Amino acid sequence: MIRMMRQRLIWMLLSVLVLPMAEAPAAVSREALEPIRHLAIQHRGRHKPFDSFARETLDFITGSPRIGHDDPVATALSLITEPERWQAEPLIAVPFQPLREALGMDANASNISYNELVQTRKLMKMLPAIVQKQQRDEKLTMLEQETMDVYERFVALNALFEQELQLVPSAPFNTSVSASWLPIFEPHGYAQEQQEALRQPWTLLTSAFREGNSQALVAATRSLATALRAANPAYYPAPWRLQLEVLYNRAAPFDAAKWLYLLAIIGLAASLKVRKGQLARVGMGALWAAFLIHGAGILVRVVLGGRPPVSNFYETMLWLPFVAMLVALIFEHRHRVTYVGIAASTLAAITLVLADHLPLDPSISPVVAVLRSNLWLTIHVLTIVACYGALALATVLAHLYGGALLARRARPALQTLELLLYRSIQVGVVLLAGGIMLGAVWANASWGRYWGWDPKETWALITLLWFLAMLHGRFAGWLKGPGVALGTMAGFFLLLMTYYGVSFYLVGLHSYAGGHAKPLPPLLIIYLVAEIAFIAAVGVVNTFRKKPLAS
Repeated sequence: MIRMMRQRLIWMLLSVLVLPMAEAPAAVSREALEPIRHLAIQHRGRHKPFDSFARETLDFITGSPRIGHDDPVATALSLITEPERWQAEPLIAVPFQPLREALGMDANASNISYNELVQTRKLMKMLPAIVQKQQRDEKLTMLEQETMDVYERFVALNALFEQELQLVPSAPFNTSVSASWLPIFEPHGYAQEQQEALRQPWTLLTSAFREGNSQALVAATRSLATALRAANPAYYPAPWRLQLEVLYNRAAPFDAAKWLYLLAIIGLAASLKVRKGQLARVGMGALWAAFLIHGAGILVRVVLGGRPPVSNFYETMLWLPFVAMLVALIFEHRHRVTYVGIAASTLAAITLVLADHLPLDPSISPVVAVLRSNLWLTIHVLTIVACYGALALATVLAHLYGGALLARRARPALQTLELLLYRSIQVGVVLLAGGIMLGAVWANASWGRYWGWDPKETWALITLLWFLAMLHGRFAGWLKGPGVALGTMAGFFLLLMTYYGVSFYLVGLHSYAGGHAKPLPPLLIIYLVAEIAFIAAVGVVNTFRKKPLAS
């Protein structure tokens, strides 16, 4: 492997020194890119339209699905057809500052160019020791893991430059749906004449794009699409599936839902101040529209991925607020109060914003084998993440209660918030207990044991016991409204550890990152400090007030 890395480095160094700089290609029309968007390609184990491939590849390499305001498909084609234009551009994301220093980068620069990595050779010199540690099955340090991440981005960019695109379905004699597709320039397994019939339209396509010839580009793309589908029609994706995914990419349903949730917050909060029914109707209308769009986006991901909507951490951040909103709508219908709509909209908006800005993979990736056919595990995961949604809703309601307490709101408002908070905790506890039991059933079926003290199991149990204590304390009269609110906010730290901390910072069966911890996000540190200060403020005000409003 090390020898292959060195050979690849030598070849790329020669290409940088020999290839001349080219002028920017003439732009093709946006309409001419439409047929290319719907070309099927195999990427990361899934068949998808070229539109998704372009967005996901750019996001992986650069940290953003588009460069500037350019169409991702046009950018990807430019990288493929004119690599010399891009080799000096700082495209490859290097988010870890110690690695920037090790590579000799400017500490303030977040990206490095292909040429810099090739010419300095610093990245390649760091790899052999890391590869040897991997071969010995030793845990990598944070710097080493980030180094491998940058190398993978470098390889992905180089694959674009070399046109290593799996566009050709596997040969007809291969009857496996999961068989790897073939590179467009090496469609082995087909007759020589058919190989040439596949390569020729691709060559015409790239030439037309470089020349900015929109008409020729459309003709070449259609010819290529026909040839690719005819090569092995039994395993080529259905047109409706490709069209649906392109529509999903364009519609960006979760972005639309995010803005509608923000509108709902404004409308519902304003209706509390001015007591106008029209504002409340606007807020509830925006809330329902956001909820329906949110649900439709999740449903489309399920159809396209063919799996439950919680197969990676990004998708849990879509499912969690959806369940919270469903619970809130049930409460709103039952109790006819505005607070729960404000709380759920706030939670949904914050979660969707975080899902966009955290370094998570939003692609529709294939489900892992263990989730593919196990009904118990699927229900377990859906239930556990649903409980996170209910308890997160309770946490937002607790903050509203704390804010009302600090603002010395009237007792009826506090009593209403306390009731909603209590009901949310009840729903969360039932779901969490059910999810733990479902997980135990699955664990026994898979490993022959119900409980193994895995970090996720342990922290889920700790969280369950905490919120059970909250319910018991409130039912027995030991805790009043302020105590329940403060306990819920404190319990969210446990929930956060169960949901996020175990997944990325501990090694276990439920770890998304395999124990390779990423740097602690600054936003999380700010939240923890602010939350502790808020809890302290509410506690102090409630303790020293002469007449507690919620006693």
